[in-house]
Order: sequence, then structure tokens, then C-alpha cells
Amino acid sequence: MSGRTRDHFGSIKTAGQTIAGKEETAARCIQPEPIIVPETPDHIKKYRKSYKQQHGVSILHPGLVDAPKPVGNYVYGKKTDPSDKTSDIFKPQNEGIKELVLEINEQKYASRQKEPLGIVPSRNYNWPNETQSDGFAFGQKIPPSEYTAKEVVFPPDAKREEEKNRLQYLKSHGNFEAGEQKNRNYNWNIDKDEYRFGKKEERDQNQMRKVLQQENTDDAYPKTVVIKKNQEDWKNYNEDPLGKPKNLAQMNERMPEVFGVQRRDEQWTAGQCISGQPTAKEVQPDQDLGRATKFGFRNNPKQGDETRTFGVPTIRNDVLKKGMKSVADPQNYGDEIPAVELLFPQKFSHMGLSQEDFLRIRPKREIKEIFESIGIKYGIGKFEGVFKRAKEIQNTYDDKVSVKAYQLAVMEMHEID
Repeated sequence: MSGRTRDHFGSIKTAGQTIAGKEETAARCIQPEPIIVPETPDHIKKYRKSYKQQHGVSILHPGLVDAPKPVGNYVYGKKTDPSDKTSDIFKPQNEGIKELVLEINEQKYASRQKEPLGIVPSRNYNWPNETQSDGFAFGQKIPPSEYTAKEVVFPPDAKREEEKNRLQYLKSHGNFEAGEQKNRNYNWNIDKDEYRFGKKEERDQNQMRKVLQQENTDDAYPKTVVIKKNQEDWKNYNEDPLGKPKNLAQMNERMPEVFGVQRRDEQWTAGQCISGQPTAKEVQPDQDLGRATKFGFRNNPKQGDETRTFGVPTIRNDVLKKGMKSVADPQNYGDEIPAVELLFPQKFSHMGLSQEDFLRIRPKREIKEIFESIGIKYGIGKFEGVFKRAKEIQNTYDDKVSVKAYQLAVMEMHEID
């Protein structure tokens, strides 16, 4: 017996080796002493990858690390001789005799003779006498057209081409209408709109039910299987029953269903524990909500500028539009289509009509021709009454109304005889 340890088998030789001292303790095994790794020699460091990954150090080529450096402020490279300055090239320096000599030397070049600087080049063409008159211009003058660009793109009196011509272009060029279904004129013996191609496969019903309940058939009940009680008890103990607490081997029926004592004086609910019980002052918005509190970012207008709009609008309605706008003019004069009409085009935009066409003031004769062309024809008396109502809607005293105003008047008085 040695200390607290008693050897009951003293005749058997002890296995292993016992080391006396404090070197092999449990703490030393868990937290061993750090291993001191020898450093890389200085003449080898320049070849290691760690040398190239240093921060804040100029990385040199390994061959230049130990190379001797020149003494003093040594500058590498070759010095470039000064050249002519830009101002000396563009500004002529020749004066007097030098300038005359330079002019004589330049006369021998063909480009100087045919295309002198500042003068139209002469090709020695033999033009007729008519070209020498003032105001002469080449080409043929085109008289101004009576149609606008809008009427050229969307002709108001355009007629649809005949069906035989359309079918001819359809056969030769494949010119299908928008949304038209391709028809190859096959001679079907069936109704292609109702018939479904392919072979129908007869599938068995209730396949998943038969997979899960293989013993079930259409004309039989599930078979009763007799198993051992200890197997069923193990199943009830190991698995979690649906809607019931798990069985933890508590077989005493006298145990209560609910453990613990319910406290009636507790006022805090689970919702109050999550959201707390703040006061009316604590739920108020912060004082800096919607305001700039950082110095230098406050947009405080001066006195008199409270209703002033700062900046320049993108659509410049205040800029006077020119008579004919150039294609290179990027200015928006307020007559261009906004982004909302590009995303949501107007109802009749596909016909070349805009909202301004319905709101433009037109004379009485033009209004009558427009509505008679769409089938709305009235007698003289009723037309005057409807036109008078349109003037009231338009709030005008002239015999000019818009198509929109006359349309509203037609909707009110169409059924009146």
C-alpha cells in the first residue's frame, strides 16, 4: 500500500513507465509550451514569399536587395535634350527677308499651288457662264410639301391594301400581320382547334396510396398484424405522438397533467415582455426625424425664399422654342413625350394621335367633318344645339371647340331629339 493507492495484484508486473517530476502533468498536456521555430537566415529571406507580402516596405528584386547603391542623388536613365516649345511652333518667327525666302521655297509644292491657305482650291474646271451669276446654286430646289412629317408617317386617308395583294406578299416575303398565326393551308381531316395530337397513356389511380399502404386493395380492409407488446411499448416511448406529449416512462396515472402553480396576480403577458410598456412620451418620434441636424447639410432658406423653387427644371417651359428645332438641339421645350407616356402609352398612340389632338381648338366645319366621318351625323338644328353645349363646356365664345368638348356634349345630348 502506497499513500491512498492499494495494489491488490502485487505479484503482477506494472505495465508502462512512471516518470517522476512535474514535467508530465495534465495541464502541460493540454497547454504545451510553445515551440520556438528558428528564424530564416537573412541571406535567404529575400527569396521567401513572406518577403513579398510585407506591408509598408518597398519590395525589391532579390538580386537588388544586397546590391551596392550609388552615392549621392543619383538619377537613372538618359536625359532628354530640350525640344521646341508649342508656342514657338504655332507662332511664326520669320520676319522680313526670312519670311520672303520661306514663301519662295513653299511655292514649289503642288499642294501650295492648288490649295493655298485661306483660298478656295481651284480645279481649273470649265464652268458655263450661268454658274458665274450671283445666287447660282447646284441641284434642284424642292418646293415645300403640303404634308407634315406626322401626316407622312401616319397618312390620315390611308387605305388598307387589298386582301389578294396582302396574300401575295405573305406568300413571297412571309409578311405576316402583328399577332397573326401562321397558316400553311394543310388539308386536315380533323378539327385542328379541338384535336390533340399524341398518344394518351392510361395511368393507374391512387399510386401514392398503394405505395404507402401496400396491403390495401380496392375491395379489402387493411390486414391486422399481431406484434409483440414490448415492441409497441418501445415505439410509443421512442417516437413523438401527434398532438400528445412524449412518453418519458411516467406510468403513474395519479400524476397531474399540468405541473407547477398558476399565479393569478401576474400582470405582464408574453407580448408585454417583448414590446415593453413605454410611456406616451417614449413612443413620440424623435425631434430630428425628417430634419437635417448635421452642420453644413441644413437647407434653411433665407427670409423671403420660403416658397422659392431652387434649381433649373429639366423641362424648360420658360425657354422660347425656335421656329424649326434642329436634330442636334438637346433642349427640352416642354413639347416632348414624358417618361410616363413611354411606359404607359395613350389609347390612340398607335394611330398617331396624342392627347393634344383631342384638346386642340378646331373650327365648326372641321368638327362636323370629323364626327360625320365616324358616323355621328345630326341635322342642322341638333348640330347647333350640341355645338352650343360644347362651347359651354369649352368656356369659349368663338365658334371653335375641341374634339373632347364636342364629344362630352354628344354624350349628354345624343339621345335627345
